[in-house]
Amino acid sequence: MKHYLQQVRKRGRGDEQPSAVMFQYREILRNRWLIASVALLVALLACTYAMTVKPVYEANLLLQIKRNAPPSGDFQLDIPAATEIEILRSRSILSRVVDALQLDITVEPRLFPVLGAFVAARNPALSDPGLFGYGGYVWGSERIRVAAFTVPDALLGQPFVLTVTGKDAFTLSHAATGIRLQGRAARVVRADTGFGPLEIHVMDILARPGARFSLRKSPQFQVVEQLQKAIVISERGRQSNVIGVSLRGSRPERVSGILNEVGRQYLRQQHAQKTIETRNQLQFYDQQVAESRRRMHELDARLNQLLRLHGSSDLGEEARILAQQSVALQAELAAKAQKQIELSSRLAERHPEMLVVSRHIQGIRRDLNDIENRRKVLVSAQQEILAVNRDKQINSDMNIELLNTRQKLDTLMLSNHVNIRVVDRAETPVQSVTLPLPVMVALSCMLALVMGLGASVLKNAIAGRQQRVRAPGSVRRLSIGPGMSGGQAEDKAPTKAVEH
Repeated sequence: MKHYLQQVRKRGRGDEQPSAVMFQYREILRNRWLIASVALLVALLACTYAMTVKPVYEANLLLQIKRNAPPSGDFQLDIPAATEIEILRSRSILSRVVDALQLDITVEPRLFPVLGAFVAARNPALSDPGLFGYGGYVWGSERIRVAAFTVPDALLGQPFVLTVTGKDAFTLSHAATGIRLQGRAARVVRADTGFGPLEIHVMDILARPGARFSLRKSPQFQVVEQLQKAIVISERGRQSNVIGVSLRGSRPERVSGILNEVGRQYLRQQHAQKTIETRNQLQFYDQQVAESRRRMHELDARLNQLLRLHGSSDLGEEARILAQQSVALQAELAAKAQKQIELSSRLAERHPEMLVVSRHIQGIRRDLNDIENRRKVLVSAQQEILAVNRDKQINSDMNIELLNTRQKLDTLMLSNHVNIRVVDRAETPVQSVTLPLPVMVALSCMLALVMGLGASVLKNAIAGRQQRVRAPGSVRRLSIGPGMSGGQAEDKAPTKAVEH
């Protein structure tokens, strides 16, 4: 008997864990209506949210900063990528993008809440506007193209309602101010309001009568700030001088168009900046060339004046002739002095021959003095002419360098060279970065089932806690109460037997 009880106890301990797990599953699945209700509610809410969420697309643009200088000039310096990143994000670039693409004008069709966007995204045809003919809701591919929309400053950011009233006809209204004007497509409509002039130019209308659109003109600085926060610019790699620009949005054509326009405006600004710098350098070098030519004319005039003053075009030859004349006169003076010495030994000083020789010597000396003075003047003139010729040579070399640099700048101006190039243009994305709708629906159903099971577990946990709170009080009443029923004694007796 004892051996039999031991086997029973072993089998009981081995089956305790599986039976407890099955008991828990049964307890959870016992609340099948609660599970189904919670799961259905969560699934409906999650699927509704999944259908209303717009898919997000991402486009990318790749720019490269060239390190090499242009072959026509050596004015290019290496530009760090961090500088160009800040320029790309600057208001000077993005404000032009906003103006070019009219990002400050928002045109959206009036869609039915929750389901309108889901139905319109999958309907390529035009629809009958409204819900049972009311409301002006659109359910298809209705659109309008607005070329210009100018509103007073007081009405910036406020929504206008554009209602299609007929073929190429519309009505623009603003309920808060009572503004209402009518117009036709391809025509500029102007009106004077209490806040200032209002102007709208609708290019074309692709919608049936009754369709309504929400039209809004936002402040430019606000749109630029939003674009600055949304656009992501970073350098690809370290010191690679390759810049990546990315942007996310719900409209793929608009996202790629914004990035390509950013690239165009950036290149246009770079070209304009290079053109301005080159033009300023051209003006500077033109002034230097004109100054060099003026200096050259002054030096030529000074050289001609010196040559006319000295009556010779070749002062070196004249100085050589004067040197030969000086040598000849010195020889003649020496001969006359020798003759004077010979005559002085035989004749008196007043002798006619002595007087003749003395006059000859005095004449020769005067000629030598004149030649020496002439030579000094020629030496001074030669030094001045040499200085003028040296200045002319320096000025001529400088003029040649200026003309060469000027020619390089002309070539650079004609080449339209910039140090930035677009490596990859932004293509229209076809795959969204968010989860597809079937995946979101499947995840919503899984989440709904988990939430339903969790609600059942929570209910069982609350019920079990309440039972545990009530159980100790009932046991105490059974043990000390004077009147104990037979059923209660029978319930308590087997418990004691098992414990024994």
